[in-house]
Amino acid sequence: MHGLRRCALVAVAAVLLVGGVVSGSSAQVVGTPDLVGQWTEPFEEGGSGTPRCVPAENDTPGFLVCKPTAQASAMLPDGRILYWNGIESQENARGPSAMSLSPSARDSQARVLDLRSGTPQWVVPTPERGAHKNPDVKEGDDGNAPLGIFPPQGRPGDGFTGSLAGELGIPENAPDSPPDEGDSDGDMFCADVTTLADGRILIAGGTDWYNEPRLADRDKGDPQDAGVVELEGLRSSSSFDYKTNTFTPTSPMKFGRWYPGMVVQPDGKVLITSGASQMTNKYQAGQVRRGEIFDPATNAWTEQYADSKSETSLPMQPRQFLVPSGKTFYTGVGQMWGPFGQGADEAIMMFQQMWDPSSKTWEITGMGPFGGRSGTQVVSQLMEPPYDQLNLVTFGGTLGPPPGSWVPANGFTSVTTIDANDNVTNRVVGELHHPRWFPSGVLLPDGKILTVGGGDKDEVIDPGMEIPVKVAEVYDPTSGTWAEVAEHTRDRTYHNSAILLPDMRVLLGGHAPIASHYGGANQDQGGPTSNNDNDPSFEVWSPPYLFRGARPTITSVQSGVAHGQSFNISTPNADEIESVVLLKTPSAQHVNDSDGRGLKLEFTRTGSNSLSAVAPPSGNVAPPGPYYLVVNKKGLQGEIPSVASIVNVGSENLDTALKPMPDDIAAPTGGSATPDEDSSQAAKSSKQANEAAKGMPAPIAGPATQATETAATAYTSLSAAPINATAPLSSPALPVAAMGVAGVVGMTVRRWFRR
Repeated sequence: MHGLRRCALVAVAAVLLVGGVVSGSSAQVVGTPDLVGQWTEPFEEGGSGTPRCVPAENDTPGFLVCKPTAQASAMLPDGRILYWNGIESQENARGPSAMSLSPSARDSQARVLDLRSGTPQWVVPTPERGAHKNPDVKEGDDGNAPLGIFPPQGRPGDGFTGSLAGELGIPENAPDSPPDEGDSDGDMFCADVTTLADGRILIAGGTDWYNEPRLADRDKGDPQDAGVVELEGLRSSSSFDYKTNTFTPTSPMKFGRWYPGMVVQPDGKVLITSGASQMTNKYQAGQVRRGEIFDPATNAWTEQYADSKSETSLPMQPRQFLVPSGKTFYTGVGQMWGPFGQGADEAIMMFQQMWDPSSKTWEITGMGPFGGRSGTQVVSQLMEPPYDQLNLVTFGGTLGPPPGSWVPANGFTSVTTIDANDNVTNRVVGELHHPRWFPSGVLLPDGKILTVGGGDKDEVIDPGMEIPVKVAEVYDPTSGTWAEVAEHTRDRTYHNSAILLPDMRVLLGGHAPIASHYGGANQDQGGPTSNNDNDPSFEVWSPPYLFRGARPTITSVQSGVAHGQSFNISTPNADEIESVVLLKTPSAQHVNDSDGRGLKLEFTRTGSNSLSAVAPPSGNVAPPGPYYLVVNKKGLQGEIPSVASIVNVGSENLDTALKPMPDDIAAPTGGSATPDEDSSQAAKSSKQANEAAKGMPAPIAGPATQATETAATAYTSLSAAPINATAPLSSPALPVAAMGVAGVVGMTVRRWFRR
């Protein structure tokens, strides 16, 4: 193991020093559908005949509202998909994001997508923009506090500073009221999402946007925006009821959380950890250090604290999973930018850790094979009886502690094994064919893992310089290797999601990139870099197993099974069935799904048309909630899955389970999407607004105004200069300016305000 770590450190150092090869998708993968699968054409709400963006009603004149993108998606127990937007209304930002993003922000729109008939259909939920509201907001308070809404000392658990102050006996300070902006103080963007045992979708944390300090604001009648982008992590949480298509607020959390992580526990309660209280000022020098537990019976949260070991430092959106002992394991990876390396205790984030719910304490189990990794994906392999170990596959992302490296590495796929006694081991397996930052990962019913999307650079470091990765890949746990499969059409670099559908196809949607170089929105640099416009479209991948012969079918199965219960499955293909699988219904946001898991069941043939299967023994390996039940038939090229029935694990119900899609369903048809280029005039409107703003009087000069004007000037100069986006990192054709002068200035501005 020591030799492995030495090799890993050498590899990490090499990548951090020299970066990596600038790459994206290679030439399109050639192969028949039974080898590489097949993607549908893109489709979106309203189709190509409906503009992506239209003027908003009852808002600032000229303000646009656009179709939402699927940065978060959750499968509902009836087979429909709930999703909501990322960076709502960014297309209205004028000039550098440092001063214009927060004033243009609005709470994210949500939609319910229905593919059950084979033709895409949409429903607008109630309320359309969710039920989040920041409980810290005081009506009429402009929130323009000199030191920001979080005083430096804070409270124990708020972060490194708050906990240190508590240990030193310094009186705590609760957060001040953030500004009462009205339209952007309850954004579900950057909340985490999971599915409860009763089928409700839980959304916790999120974003309250504002500028701090706010020197000028168009929404307040000023001629332009001036200030520095800030946001508060929300204490808010809410649930979505699929039966009524309605969001309902729950009791708020104690701690505000932006980019938190949730994990369903063995008893159906939900653990939430990490998340940032603020993005820019970051007086807390790190993320929230204490967890909380949500009880679905009371819709309330309880702080988890026993002693100092109840606190730890985790990255934003930590990749963490329930393990066979009933504890929660943090994999050592997440969103390591915090955002730019100012976390006082960020070194702890590189260690794998275990949360014990009985003692309410964390324990470090050791360092992962490659240390800290950011923008990385983790997917669990299928568990097999007796369910005494969980294997987690980690791949993609960049290496190193914050701010890490710019270019992801393809050679660092690893498998972490946690057994029933909480022993943790790590091993290195085959390389990805394409380096990927922020890829999605989907566990398939045959036990393989799909990765799709992402970019070839860390978009947060310098947005707009990334090249989209469109060739999907599949990991085979038997061989420990990756294979290229079919290439999707649209760019999906950031703020997108991929989930498994009940028919065992994969739905890929969303694309809400950060504005290029932290400048204004809709400022595409052109190929080969990523499209900088939000993309509300979806694509569906039919995996190779759907082209390898007739599929088996499930005639009926009961809708609820208790842990350890034997139950019957009716299928005319009983003699051909090779495996019976349960897959947790997916809920992904920012590509991550910590509750994703699959289990092979023990089964016997009880007749030519029937099987008897045994449910998993406990909530430790199968936390209660809805699961896909799938039977796999043996084929010449591998297993062929049925369409799923949705079964609730954890409680017996003899009613017939819902099968949301017919057995002979084809890939979705009947939809269309607007062209890749922006056909909504959003780019034109943004350009006109920027040009008009140049002739407007400037606000009173001050440090923030001068800094944002410098960033704007740098961005304008950069946009006018040609950029060789394909030049290697060592090439003189890619000077510091080409890495994003405005982005660098923007980082400097934010750091200045954090001092």
